[in-house]
Amino acid sequence: MNRSLLLLLLLVGFSIGLAAFAPLETALRMGGANRLGISWASAEGTVFDGKLTAIENRGTRIGDADLHLKPAALLTGRLKYGIEWTGEDGRGTGELSAGLGNRLSLTKYDIDLDLVHLEQAARWIQQSGGRLVVRGSHIRFKGNQCLDAKGTAQSDVLDRNRDILGPGWSEMRGELRCENGSLVVPLESANSSGTQFRALLRFAPGGPGGFEARVSGPISRELMFALPIAGFTLDGRDYVYNYLPAPQGNPT
Repeated sequence: MNRSLLLLLLLVGFSIGLAAFAPLETALRMGGANRLGISWASAEGTVFDGKLTAIENRGTRIGDADLHLKPAALLTGRLKYGIEWTGEDGRGTGELSAGLGNRLSLTKYDIDLDLVHLEQAARWIQQSGGRLVVRGSHIRFKGNQCLDAKGTAQSDVLDRNRDILGPGWSEMRGELRCENGSLVVPLESANSSGTQFRALLRFAPGGPGGFEARVSGPISRELMFALPIAGFTLDGRDYVYNYLPAPQGNPT
């Protein structure tokens, strides 16, 4: 091995060694996290392993996260981390990567949300409680626009609201998708009488999001009485519920 090649290898090794001990906060800022609207109260650790506390995305509180670098992604010009997230709204794992053009991707994700604390959830859901579990291969954003999503959603909301909706409902589930720049989480179920319950949660990075629900098909007298109490209104033969935050982000 000639001296020039040996010197080059030493320089590369020295650079990698320095990078391994570089502060996590420096790496995230260089990777464009701030341009994507992501901020945090404190960052501990190094590029390879660290922790962020009090994370926010364009003013929306997210929680805390442990991060573990995926070095192979650097070869494709992306900063990628394995993430273990915990927050008031739930917990989850996945791989988060940031690339050129304000692109952000969440892959191999498994997220469990507590709907009691989820602003977009209807008030009657927040009161009764319930969980929303989403798992899948990827969710991709460019800036504040959802580009592509693949995954499934499941919820126990109907089980928690048997007093309102009655028993006998099938599992509430659906397939994630992107629609008009928002991430849409659809959930559908039906009971033995043929009554259908459809709900849509919308998440828009940096935006208010929203919640829609519709009960259609044969509707029992009990439901006709209970649904208006839960905030549903009559729309033709269906009962619908819509939630949009007030301009400042507070429930209407």
